[in-house]
Amino acid sequence: MYSGYSDGGNPRNPLLPDDFDDSSENPRDKPELDQDQDQNNNPKKEIPKDNTNWQAVKNAMSRLASGSSSDIKGTVSKYVRAHGGGKSASKNAISGVRTTVNLGNFLSSASTEGLKETLQNYKIDYENKSISEVLNNLVNFLTPTPVTKEDSIARKALIVTMEKLYELIEKENISIELIEKLDGNSLNQIIPLYVESYIYERLINDLGSRIEENSINSNNAVKLEKDLKEYIISKVEITFRGKDLSTISFDKKEVESLYNQCYNVMEDLI
Repeated sequence: MYSGYSDGGNPRNPLLPDDFDDSSENPRDKPELDQDQDQNNNPKKEIPKDNTNWQAVKNAMSRLASGSSSDIKGTVSKYVRAHGGGKSASKNAISGVRTTVNLGNFLSSASTEGLKETLQNYKIDYENKSISEVLNNLVNFLTPTPVTKEDSIARKALIVTMEKLYELIEKENISIELIEKLDGNSLNQIIPLYVESYIYERLINDLGSRIEENSINSNNAVKLEKDLKEYIISKVEITFRGKDLSTISFDKKEVESLYNQCYNVMEDLI
């Protein structure tokens, strides 16, 4: 069935606006504080929400799952608007942005300074270790043990991404100790993959229960998830087309801007 986190018993997703109401979640759970809140617990002024509410988005996803609608484009656009638009959606992608910054800086160093040097700087043991062991340790370094759903989404997306990095390293057909540097184009392959994986996992986290509850059978649910993922991939590809990520600075502002652009394309504003 669906691959999300919307099963019962998990804490309330801290990313969702106030008008998102799901009876399967515990109303006593409180969202975590945003990173942009100051020490006096005074949040920055919220970005105004679009009139599109979460119930409309959930209904749209339910129709997709049941087969009464095929409007993936419209449903995804409503989903972004329900998050308050691209700017708000990217601002609240806290763990996703943080992990992208960490991953980008690692890949930048590995392609310029060298893979071994970078692993040493990150205090990740690679001697006499398999590629999978090293990458598993890297996942734990870049995304520590999840505390919130958002952390889990970011971590799951990174695991998917590491499978691609594994393929890139394995193509060298040598032990990791002998790899001097990652291909300079690795950033342009890995970062978009992470971003699309994160955006997809976040959507499934928010709306996956609608797919599970309304799909005719498990095959239909899997197909819809695949179609949603392919649609998101196509939008992320549009966003990153022509960009050379080796020239950007992987800081919070820069990465948040990349997410903003992706969500704007998904909202069909570009």
